[in-house]
Amino acid sequence: MASIKDGRALRQQNIYDLNREKLINTAVQVINEIGDIREVTLTQIAKEAGVSSATAYNHFPDRMEDVFSAIVHSKMDVAANMGATLADESLSVIEKLKQIPVTYAENLVSLGYAGKVIVVQMFNLVNVNKWLDQDPVQAITALLSNSEQYQDRADEIAVNMATAFRGAMFEYALNIGDQEIFNRYTDDFFLKTSENLVENILKQY
Repeated sequence: MASIKDGRALRQQNIYDLNREKLINTAVQVINEIGDIREVTLTQIAKEAGVSSATAYNHFPDRMEDVFSAIVHSKMDVAANMGATLADESLSVIEKLKQIPVTYAENLVSLGYAGKVIVVQMFNLVNVNKWLDQDPVQAITALLSNSEQYQDRADEIAVNMATAFRGAMFEYALNIGDQEIFNRYTDDFFLKTSENLVENILKQY
């Protein structure tokens, strides 16, 4: 009897996980297609994903706020995605450091307009504890603590790197529509800034 119950619970969990993934991917697609977040609703996302509105609200009770959070955790959990890179002993501390902002930037750019939307939503998501659990400062500090050259100022450098990258993210997110003043913050500009960020900060030390 127990095995039957366990099998049923596993199937239900698989269905739950598949529906959640489908809703998240569809949300990114719908946001990008519409191009104006004010016109996107959870009901619309559910319809495009081929699931009921009730199922969508079960996954995202706070509606779009939870959708944004789910996109962040699904697509932007760089700590999880970079596990192999950070554990690679053939890479130097600096090589690993350089990869952190680059990976964040590549993930954001891959999301298109939806990536810019979640950057804009960052303050609200942090305020309601729905952003990523790990602050990048922690990961950067941990890496720098293993470097004789930078370990004494690891926390200070980590804060400066994280601050610089957040600035680059917000600049990138401003390039929406036809506002000429922000047109220079293209995908390529953002990626290049991210590639050079670590080296530029370390020059100060």
